[in-house]
Amino acid sequence: MKAFVVLAMLLEFAPAAAVAAPHQTLSIVLHSSSASTQRLPQYRAAAPIAVKVAGDARRFDAVTITATGPGGLAIRTPLARTDDGFQGAVRLVKPGTWTIALDAQLGSVSSAVAGIPLDVVAPDGSETAGYAGLFLAALMLVAGIFVLVRRDVVATARVAVDPTKRS
Repeated sequence: MKAFVVLAMLLEFAPAAAVAAPHQTLSIVLHSSSASTQRLPQYRAAAPIAVKVAGDARRFDAVTITATGPGGLAIRTPLARTDDGFQGAVRLVKPGTWTIALDAQLGSVSSAVAGIPLDVVAPDGSETAGYAGLFLAALMLVAGIFVLVRRDVVATARVAVDPTKRS
């Protein structure tokens, strides 16, 4: 019976790995008048994308991402300054092709840099399966605790009825 409880406890934490989605990253390195990118072939809709802008970005005062997506939907996200540039996160909410542009500001001068296309797809069913696994593991844990408590209650009742019997 105790093995059942240990198994249930182990299974409760196992689906957390299935639910945790891999990180989505987008790296942009600015070189005077051009930009090089390191990106994934596809991004999941509504999942955060960690964006890092480096290279000549260090000289800018501020950098903002403008993502333009399907149906003209636009999302603007300011990035935070780091030692080697800027970083932040953006969520592209709809599947389709999005174009990422960087709005850089140096003093009172503002300019748009880089038009980067990203392919955004609908999330797959693996996240739903992870949540279902987590629910089943929690249900097993609760059932195991219920069985242990019930067994202790029955054993206590036997001792109360006949003190010579012990389980």
